[in-house]
Amino acid sequence: MKTVRNIVMIIMAGLALCVPVFAQETADSTAPQMPPMGPPQQLQQLAKMVGAWQYAGEMRMTPDAPWMPNTATSVNLYTCGGATFQTEFTSSIMGMEMKGLSLTCYDRETGKWQSIWTDNLAGRISYYEGDFKDGKLVVSGQDKMQGQTTYTRTTYYDITDSTHKFTMENSMDGQSWFVCMQGTYTKQK
Repeated sequence: MKTVRNIVMIIMAGLALCVPVFAQETADSTAPQMPPMGPPQQLQQLAKMVGAWQYAGEMRMTPDAPWMPNTATSVNLYTCGGATFQTEFTSSIMGMEMKGLSLTCYDRETGKWQSIWTDNLAGRISYYEGDFKDGKLVVSGQDKMQGQTTYTRTTYYDITDSTHKFTMENSMDGQSWFVCMQGTYTKQK
């Protein structure tokens, strides 16, 4: 019985000596590394936009259409533990109430900003990707309108504690753009 116990002890001691060697081999520096977890620091660039806002601007459907006044309200907040920036948007477009939702994140692996948009009028999710440079968040992507592929680009800029500006551009070919919506958000008191 003593012999069996001694053999087991020798085997266990040998295994204990192998674990650090095995762990060292599996921590190969060429293996993919897990990205940092938690809210990306880049999301703090939107911190001044948190709160309730009143939007005043103008919109048009085509480059030669006259501008129409447009007002809205929005509420911006961090969600998912601070890893996502959420916007709830309420407006009236051509006499119809519009309710929209946007989620914006920063992808550390690609180094790109990502944004999705959905609303009750289109009833679909649009995906946009872009950059935050020189104080401007610019994201763009493809959309569908009446069966045709269109392109949308949105820009948030001049971001302060009390205001920020917004421009939306559309394109049929992804090359020539026209401004279809522009305005200023003012923080509600």
